[in-house]
Amino acid sequence: MPEDWDQLLAVLRDSLVVLPQLVRGVPPHQLRRPPAPGEWSAHVVVCHLVLNEMNTAMSLRLMLTRDRPSLAELEDDRCAERFAALYPDTETALGMWRALREDNLRLCASVSADDRERVGRPSWSGTIVSFRRYVASRGRHDLNHIEQIRVALPC
Repeated sequence: MPEDWDQLLAVLRDSLVVLPQLVRGVPPHQLRRPPAPGEWSAHVVVCHLVLNEMNTAMSLRLMLTRDRPSLAELEDDRCAERFAALYPDTETALGMWRALREDNLRLCASVSADDRERVGRPSWSGTIVSFRRYVASRGRHDLNHIEQIRVALPC
């Protein structure tokens, strides 16, 4: 049985509360310190989420306006680190992510049941994905990276 649409959107909305709480009051040097060599700092994870939210904005809009569009992403492991330096602090990156997420939530709240079944072809997968499944994957993505930030920050 498909997940309830309101529940899928609730996961995305919850991230708007949880993510800022995780980094609030954490000194900048701790936000930028990777937990281990080769791992991302909390700051880089937030920057990755900014890029991911940009990708989400484009993919969702393509699915709503084109038939079976190809969905490409501006992301690989190098992008988050490369573009993290553009944000002078984690709060600035978080503000960008928040604005993009709120916009994507407004879009998602506006779609019809038929729109939720529109599909796209992700370049990173050989399968077709529906608008609904794509949104569900973004919630799971959030949860994974929120946990990554928890691990990256001191108790």
